Amino acid sequence: MERHGRSSERALLLIIEDDTGVREGLMDLLAPRFDVLAASDADAGVELAREHRPDLVLLDRFLPSGDGLAVLETLQGDVRTETVPVIFLTGDADEATLERCLEMGAVDFIHKPASSRELLARIDRAVRQSEQQRKLQVLAQTDALTGLANFRALSVRLEDEFKRAQRYGYALSVVVIDLDHLKAINDGMGHDVGNRAILALATLMQGNLRESDFAARFGGDEFVVLLPHQTSLEAAVFAERLRSELRGVNVQRGDGRPAPFGLSISVGVADHTADSPRESTEALLKAADAALYEAKREGRDRVVVYGQSLHNTPAAQRH
Repeated sequence: MERHGRSSERALLLIIEDDTGVREGLMDLLAPRFDVLAASDADAGVELAREHRPDLVLLDRFLPSGDGLAVLETLQGDVRTETVPVIFLTGDADEATLERCLEMGAVDFIHKPASSRELLARIDRAVRQSEQQRKLQVLAQTDALTGLANFRALSVRLEDEFKRAQRYGYALSVVVIDLDHLKAINDGMGHDVGNRAILALATLMQGNLRESDFAARFGGDEFVVLLPHQTSLEAAVFAERLRSELRGVNVQRGDGRPAPFGLSISVGVADHTADSPRESTEALLKAADAALYEAKREGRDRVVVYGQSLHNTPAAQRH
């Protein structure tokens, strides 16, 4: 799965520390080996964590703007940051306090001041554990057949994209794609051929995505594509190109011969824009689903934009 805020393949660390000297010292120490973000207060640190999903957070136990344990609880309560490991930085030697940190889910704590060697060793260990956890998480959020994201990953990404679109005032389109007649293909030719049809659509879809786009398998024959910075009419161009190109894709039977059918899709498109905002991700998906239903009702193998008819738009032609 794609993660944000990465300038390289190096691990990304977030430091939340109010002491300027300590914060800058940590940044200088860690920058040669890691990508580093820093915040001086709790609120800014939480926002950075939500936006960039670091591999590790170094969190001051006591912050003027909020208790470190409260920050940890906030991170753990957000699906975007719930798996990010946290190491506490603390000058408190009280065992009850340290025990409380570990009970709440911190992976470690480091007494201030700490030697550079000890600090790096503890961070390296936590980062390795984080990477192993991330790999498991990727597997848990990946559709086994297509390699695309699954429903759980889609839910997280859609929330992220929707909030960014709201914050920065850009358009976000959702494209819901249904592979026509998959049940008939499975019943008539077998599930192996049906799976090849699904894979053919997924492969074509991936080849038409921009780096910022996101595609997921929503169900057996349904896919969802998120297109940031695209209005519904712009997204319809993508959808129509996909629909048109899929008609030229052939699927093979188990014996290697071409299957005696062509592939087609029905597509619904909806957007969230500054001029026409949706109140929630659920409303945005519901609008795209309604457009998909209209495409099916009108005979399938077509693209429908929510709230308007494609034959009235110059961006794509309706078939």
